[in-house]
Order: sequence, then C-alpha cells, then structure tokens
Amino acid sequence: MGNNSSSSSSASSNNAMSNPSQAQIDAQVSAYLEHAKKDFESRYSQPAKQTAKLEDFNLQRTVGTGSFGRVMIAQSNNQSLALKIMEKHTIVKLKQVEHTLSEKRILQAIKFPFLVNLVYSFKDNSHLYIALEFASGGEMFTHLRFVEKKNNMMFICSVFLIVI
Repeated sequence: MGNNSSSSSSASSNNAMSNPSQAQIDAQVSAYLEHAKKDFESRYSQPAKQTAKLEDFNLQRTVGTGSFGRVMIAQSNNQSLALKIMEKHTIVKLKQVEHTLSEKRILQAIKFPFLVNLVYSFKDNSHLYIALEFASGGEMFTHLRFVEKKNNMMFICSVFLIVI
C-alpha cells in the first residue's frame, strides 16, 4: 500500500507540473490580449489604401442586397470573395458616411480566426467596394430573427461575444 500512495502522490505532482496554474493562464491571456490590442490599434490608425480595382474580379452572382447596395460572389486569384458594393450617393443621402468609414477601418484592423477578414478595399467615382472572405451561411442577424425564444437569442449572442 505504501507504494500506491507514493505513486499516486507522484502522479499528482506530475499533473500539477504539466497543468499550468490559473495565474499562469491569466498571465498568458492578458499578454495575448495586450498584443492583440496593440496590433488592432496600429492597423486601425493606418491610412486607407486602394488595394485592388473592379477589373481584378470576376463577378458571379448577387447573394444579398441592402440599403446601400449589394453583395456579390466574386473570384480573384482563385479565391471566392464576398464583394460588398455600396453606392456613394446613397451613403451620403442616408447620412451614413461616418458609419461606413468606421466599418472599413474596423474591418481592416481586425484579424481573428472566427471572423471574415477584409481582403481588399477600393473605390471608384460612384461606388465603394469591400472584398471579404466568403463564408456561406448568410448574415448572422437574419438567423437571429428566426430564433423564437429569448434565452436562445441571449445564448447565441453571449457565444458570439465570447468568441470576439
């Protein structure tokens, strides 16, 4: 029996050594978040750049329409993208210029595996274009509209916020 207790205590000490403490985990998470914050802030403060032009894309089909324009599936460099095409005059008419600029700046600054990333952004005389990684499945808020119970909606939103 003496051997069993010493072997179980050595197993416990091995588990303690291989499993980081909560303080170590918290320190790693804090360091990661601080690094991510600095990355975001540096990308957010960078001036906007034209990274493509409409001729670089093979437009395929419209997958959605909204107040400012439409979203189309487009091919560029053998990659399927969601190309958001917004009409400048509509954005100005609806007083959404600041909102649209903020959307683009945030998208250019965010790099996270659970979010679609901005691939290209550009403009011409009448439109603004934002090319994002294509993720089939639709818009999140469309899915939330069909959630019947308040608890389910709160759960989905909390999961979404945790992921961000």
